[in-house]
Amino acid sequence: DYRIEKREEFEVIAKEPDTEETGNQPEEYPRNMSGLGADGTIDTLCRYVNPENIFEGAIVGICFDNPTEGDFDYAIGAAYSGGDVATGLTIEKVPANTWAVFPCTGKMPEAFQDLYRRIYTEFFPTSKYQPAGGMCIEVYPSAEIYDNNFNFEIWLSVEEK
Repeated sequence: DYRIEKREEFEVIAKEPDTEETGNQPEEYPRNMSGLGADGTIDTLCRYVNPENIFEGAIVGICFDNPTEGDFDYAIGAAYSGGDVATGLTIEKVPANTWAVFPCTGKMPEAFQDLYRRIYTEFFPTSKYQPAGGMCIEVYPSAEIYDNNFNFEIWLSVEEK
């Protein structure tokens, strides 16, 4: 189950996790992100959430690079539509892209890992699309990530083969 969306460039307000001790590698993501709730970052980002924006009021995780090539520039954020920029946050541009958007329901991290596996073993080999540029956006509409009925989306930048 997926949809294809073409989007013009847009902005997100974001914060990269502190990776001084752990490094910025995919396997360290849970450890790197764990402090963002405790330090108030999530609450601050929620001030920017707007139900009428591109992500319908959700917080997002964004990978700006291609992890398959050894890059993993990751941040947590929200769509940005102007206004003040809180201390410690930055405005990042997300370039115009074609996105394959995959909705999913399930408990984290199992549902998340299973969806990624299915995308790369089922969708890409059989569809007319391939990854393009490595950008990935994970859309988290609530904090109920351990609920079996948690709904989320993964957006991957794609191009036709």
